[in-house]
Amino acid sequence: MEASPPENQRYKHIDALLAVSVVLLKLHVLHDTWGRMQGFDAGGWIDMLHATHWFEPLPPPYLLWSSWHPPLSFLIGRLVYLVYPHEVEASQVVSTLAILVAFFALRHTMRCLGWLWTLPGLWLLYGGFSIPLIVCLAVETTYDAWVLAWFMLAFAASVSLFWHQLSPGWWKDNRFTRRLTLLGLILAAGLLNKYNGLIAFGLPFLIIAVRRGIKATLRESSAPILAALIALVVVFPFYYKHNYRVEGRWMPASMDARRAADLVVSRAERDAAPLAFIGHMLRYPRRLPRNPQEPVLDSFPHSFWLHTWTRDIWLGRQPQPSLTISCVYSGAFAVITLLGTVFFFIRRRRIPPVWRHLGWVILCIAAFQCVSALAFAWKYPMWDWRIFKTKYMSPTVFWIPYATAVGFSDDWFLARRTTWLRWFEELAFWALVAFTLINHLLPVY
Repeated sequence: MEASPPENQRYKHIDALLAVSVVLLKLHVLHDTWGRMQGFDAGGWIDMLHATHWFEPLPPPYLLWSSWHPPLSFLIGRLVYLVYPHEVEASQVVSTLAILVAFFALRHTMRCLGWLWTLPGLWLLYGGFSIPLIVCLAVETTYDAWVLAWFMLAFAASVSLFWHQLSPGWWKDNRFTRRLTLLGLILAAGLLNKYNGLIAFGLPFLIIAVRRGIKATLRESSAPILAALIALVVVFPFYYKHNYRVEGRWMPASMDARRAADLVVSRAERDAAPLAFIGHMLRYPRRLPRNPQEPVLDSFPHSFWLHTWTRDIWLGRQPQPSLTISCVYSGAFAVITLLGTVFFFIRRRRIPPVWRHLGWVILCIAAFQCVSALAFAWKYPMWDWRIFKTKYMSPTVFWIPYATAVGFSDDWFLARRTTWLRWFEELAFWALVAFTLINHLLPVY
């Protein structure tokens, strides 16, 4: 058994207070935005809410703007709508519930790993769920809040099952097989919510690979494969009947039907200079728009970073002083995240194993989701549709709070409890408190 980090009880009572505060702050944001529809494709979500009913046929994939998406978020919305028949407010309740589920799922994971009551653990959890994008996601009319919820639930279940080595006869352990079945159902729910739920299928394999290596991944792959098969069996009827049998594709996309002619032109331009196309997506523009709310739509780094901290101008003007704070965050955390990432690579052997392994998992998740976003843009190079939206890959942003506080997990810091280091730690903690309060009370987005 790996040792817990030193002083793992230090923030125990503070964590309880912070957890209650975050719930209240999420409810405060919900109250302040009550009935105000916001978010990309919010109108399409509302249309699908009215067109989707439990145990009734679904609209064909291209009938409505959002009917090509799987139905689970709309079905959850129907449950709230039955109790409170106001579509915008129901959608906001659904999104807030999803973010709270994601929050407590990650909190459970951190506690199981023994790092919840540490400064790095607090920054990952409370800093991550106070990032402006995540705060806004809790009150958007969208299916993307539940993308994060199902992902965090799958992450928690995968850590619980695969963080430690599997016993040789795991299939004989009723408790383990029940939890494995639960993981399969969570993966299925994610895939019934949105196509990118497929990414969570790799979590068990990633955790085993980081913890015990590639050979162990091959040796222990039977259990994750079984969980994936359970999920695929659950989702197969929907994907076959609703998608494949109707459109001839397992995962049809709206652009295939609505922008077919434009796709032919844009793909021809892409294929004429594929390396230049990739470089163009990966560039950070030399000249930025004068409006700090305007993303450079064909630049992945600029769009991703702007959407993390600042409201896209398409969603409406962001008032002052909120916009100023977002711009400060954008510049400051670009430096902090870069330095934290370099520190992680240079000092990785001086970071306690559990926290280092968790860092590798989060970093690999972020890298894979970035590659997935670029692959999607390669397939659908339609920049006016704002295909580089950070909320599509929201788990990625949790590398930011990890990198922010990774220095406080270093052996050198843990071994030296000098006065100035304690003051520095105190300053970092109160910076977290301020970050949490400002981003929910202002709010910054």
